[in-house]
Amino acid sequence: MISFTKAEAPPTLDPREATSAALFPLRAAFGRVITLSQVIADALTIFACYMGSYIYYTEIYGGWSPQTLPQFAALSCVIALLYVFIIDRVGLYRREISLLNIKELRGIFHVGLYAAAIILSATFYVRFMTLSRLTFTIAMIATPIALLLQRRIFYKIHVLFHIKGWSQTKVLIYGAGRIGVHLAKRLFQSPSLGMLPVGFLDDDTARHQHIVKANEMGPKHGLPVLGGEEMLARCPALGIDQVIIALPMARFDRNQRLVELCVANQVKYAIVPNSYDQFIQQIEMFEIGGIPILRRRQNHASYVYLALKRVLDFFVSLGLIAALSPLYLVIGLAIKLESKGPVIFKQKRVGLRGREFSFYKFRSMFTDAEKYARTPSDPSDPRITGAGRWLRRTSFDELPQLFNVLRGDMSLVGPRPEMPFIVSKYTPLERLRLEAKPGITGVWQISCARGEPIHTNMEYDLFYLRNRSMLLDLAILAKTAWSVVRGIGAI
Repeated sequence: MISFTKAEAPPTLDPREATSAALFPLRAAFGRVITLSQVIADALTIFACYMGSYIYYTEIYGGWSPQTLPQFAALSCVIALLYVFIIDRVGLYRREISLLNIKELRGIFHVGLYAAAIILSATFYVRFMTLSRLTFTIAMIATPIALLLQRRIFYKIHVLFHIKGWSQTKVLIYGAGRIGVHLAKRLFQSPSLGMLPVGFLDDDTARHQHIVKANEMGPKHGLPVLGGEEMLARCPALGIDQVIIALPMARFDRNQRLVELCVANQVKYAIVPNSYDQFIQQIEMFEIGGIPILRRRQNHASYVYLALKRVLDFFVSLGLIAALSPLYLVIGLAIKLESKGPVIFKQKRVGLRGREFSFYKFRSMFTDAEKYARTPSDPSDPRITGAGRWLRRTSFDELPQLFNVLRGDMSLVGPRPEMPFIVSKYTPLERLRLEAKPGITGVWQISCARGEPIHTNMEYDLFYLRNRSMLLDLAILAKTAWSVVRGIGAI
C-alpha cells in the first residue's frame, strides 16, 4: 500500500543525507578499497585452505608430500592467484551481483569446479605440480565453504559501512508511482548495493511537498517528493550521486529530456526501461555486429536439468520423510492435544501449467478459520493456534509437503503455489509462474519480501525461471536450511 501524506513543512533532504561534494572522491576511493580488500581476503582464504590441507596431511595424517613446506606455500600462492582470476571472470567482484546474492553462491560453486579442472590439468602436464590426492580433495572441498563464510562476514562488514554512510551512493528516484516505490523498497532490502534512496522526484505537481510511505520501504517517516525536473540542477549541491528514472510508461522523448538534463548537470543516471512489465516478462538483449537488439526471452529449462531435478526431489524427499518421521509424530501429537480437528490441513493449490492438486500442511489454525481466506501475515493473527505460531516460525508446518514432492505435484525448489481464487485473477505476466513446478522453497520464500503477497513480487519468480539450474537449486536449499536454523519462517 502506497500513501502520500502532505508534509507539514516543505520536504528537504536530511542534513545527514545531503552529503557535500567534497566527500565524493572519498566515497569513490572507499568503494575501490572495499573491492581490493575483498580480493585480498579471498586470496588469503584460499591460501589458508590449501596450506591447512597440506599441514593436516603431513603433520596430523602423517602422509608424504612431493613438496616441502616452502615449495607448497609458493604453490598455494599461485593457486590463490588462479582462484582470484577465476572469481573476477565469473563476475563476483561486481557489486550488482544478483537478487539476494544467490548468483554469488552459485558462482562460488562454479569457481571451485573451474579451479579443480585447471589444477588437475596442470598436475597432468607439469611434474612439480603433483599433489597428494587427499591434500587436493580436502582443499577443494574446504575452499568454497571457507569463501562463502568469509564473504558472508565481509558482506556484514560492508553493510555496516553503508549504514555509516562511508560507501553509500545517494540516489533520487524520478517517479513516485508504483514502480518507483517498488524500486526504493528493493534498494532498501539490498544494502550490499550501497545505493541509498533519499527521496523522489515526479512530474505530477500534486505529489510535490508530500511524503511517500509504503510497507517495507526504508525509514518509518517515508521519503519526500522534493519536486520535479527543476531539482536535477541541484543534485550535485545536495550530494546526490545518481538519479534513477522510473517512468516506464513515459514517452521516449520525455525520458530523453530527463537524460539530457542529468548529463548537463553532471549527474549519473539509470533508467527503468519502457514497458517494464513486458520487459521483465519476455525481453532480453543481444548484439548483432555491435548493434543492441531486443528479442523474446526463452525460459524453457533443459530436459537434463528437469530429469536431474526430479531424481533429486524423489530421493531427498523420501530420505527426509524417513528421517523426520519421529518429528512428524511429535508435531501431530502437539496439534491434537491443543485443538480439535485433523492434524493435516489439505487445500487445493494450482501447480504446473495450471493443474490443481491437494496441498498438505500441518494444521496451524483453528478449524473454524476460512479454508480459502488470505494467508495470515501477522503471527498474532487470532486464527493461528499456539502450536501453529511455533510451526510457522520454524517452517515445520511445511514438512507434509515432502509428500507432495514425492508424488511429483511439487518440487523442493520452485515458485510458491497459490490458491485457485488468486490464480483466477492472474495477469498474463503473473501466469508465467505456472511454467515451473511449484516448490516448498524458492527465491521469494528466502527473501525480505516473504511477508508480502506472492503475486506482488513477480521479479523473484521470474529471476528463478530465467536462471534455474541444479546449482541455483542447491544454493536456494542451502539458504533455506540456514533460515530454518535461525528460526526465520514464513511469518
